[in-house]
Amino acid sequence: MKLVIALCVLTSVMSFGQITKNVEQLPSANGVQGCYFSYWCWEHDPATPGLSVGSSSMSGSLRRFDVVWKYYGGQRFHVYLGKDSKSTGFTLDTWIYFNQLSNVNNIEIDLNQVASNGATIIFGLQCNFPRGRWQYTTNRWGSPRWNDSNVACSRNVWTGGVWHHVILKYYRDEAGNVTYDSVNMDTRVSKFVGAGGPSAFNLGWETGRQVANFQIDGNGAFSGTTAFIDAFTVIGQ
Repeated sequence: MKLVIALCVLTSVMSFGQITKNVEQLPSANGVQGCYFSYWCWEHDPATPGLSVGSSSMSGSLRRFDVVWKYYGGQRFHVYLGKDSKSTGFTLDTWIYFNQLSNVNNIEIDLNQVASNGATIIFGLQCNFPRGRWQYTTNRWGSPRWNDSNVACSRNVWTGGVWHHVILKYYRDEAGNVTYDSVNMDTRVSKFVGAGGPSAFNLGWETGRQVANFQIDGNGAFSGTTAFIDAFTVIGQ
């Protein structure tokens, strides 16, 4: 459930912005090895309680994520996407499948960008099942904070055993204030209302660095899940 910071991908630059697509096809690292290159990496998020272990690999044309946790542990997967310090609006588009969600508490999808002034902007969204809401992140006294939004998110909508198409949209200003625009879940668009605020952090990353994160947090049980993603695309404008 803790905000995370990391990502990598094949990039083509076009006149209307930067496109990063087929992120799922980037190679796998061994845990946290090679994370400054175009590899998927993963580790237990130490900001979550409990323990977690995980792994990721290609399964045919899909990227597979296996996670086991104990007592609310969270496993973070991330990939470096290259450099883009100029884009201020982003669309993150992907298909996601879980074999089961009964013991999953949070599904987190983040994008991180280091702006021209050296500040790392965190575009953080997560579906928090216990809260029944999509949550967004802001900077509160130097630390990431999750805030409830007006958009509902439940297991009645996000079910296991089914492919879900998820599109997230957000943008920032030059000062690092982020506005969360909308979430499109299986063609149903929900607009965020009043969701946003300062989300710039001093992390010391190099200018332009972009990272995408996919995190799975469990409940208090000793349990786990398997997820797949396909057609993972990030469009910056």
